[in-house]
Amino acid sequence: ELLGCKVYIENDANAAAYGEYIAGGARGAKHAVVITLGTGIGSGIIINGKIFAGYNAAGAELGHMVIVKDGRPCMCGRHGCWEKYASSRALTEDTCAAMREHPDNMMWKLVDGDISKVNARTAYDAMRAGDELATEIVNRFVSYIGCGIANVINIFQPEVLCIGGGICKEGDTLLKPLAAHIERERYSKYSSHQTRLCVATLGNDAGIIGAAFLGER
Repeated sequence: ELLGCKVYIENDANAAAYGEYIAGGARGAKHAVVITLGTGIGSGIIINGKIFAGYNAAGAELGHMVIVKDGRPCMCGRHGCWEKYASSRALTEDTCAAMREHPDNMMWKLVDGDISKVNARTAYDAMRAGDELATEIVNRFVSYIGCGIANVINIFQPEVLCIGGGICKEGDTLLKPLAAHIERERYSKYSSHQTRLCVATLGNDAGIIGAAFLGER
């Protein structure tokens, strides 16, 4: 009433997906999925140019699909959710756990002996330096991401699947093995039309741009 115009409210991940559809990595694709690997896993689905929200406006919570039955407990109340294995937080937690089990590993030097300094880059930095433990951690992390993305592709068959989040700064170190994993596990491997995997391009502006265009849906 104070603004004197229509006001739209949307989930932040949905708005970000819509932003990537309007002006980012998913531009031009009528069917797209945007996944953000952060503290959790944010996701948005675009079908025929429209945000898919489900019957109760709570759809597209892809981070809470289970990929490990009876696996790690999630804040949603389930066990084995995708975000407990494939988010940046999950990578950080797995790195810390491995370091505690291997007190002589080189990753301790990377963080000056302070495990509170461990982040999602730590294992990648150590892997590039040739550390076998870090390589194992990263490979397992990528396989978890790939498992979930293959599920998403098999269900929705989007034209484009964009991945966002700080971990995407790893570039081909992340994307090449991820693409290989998806190629092995996608149901449509013999189709002439394949989902294009790309990095989201709008960063933190994706949600702002998507929200600005909600009135034009």
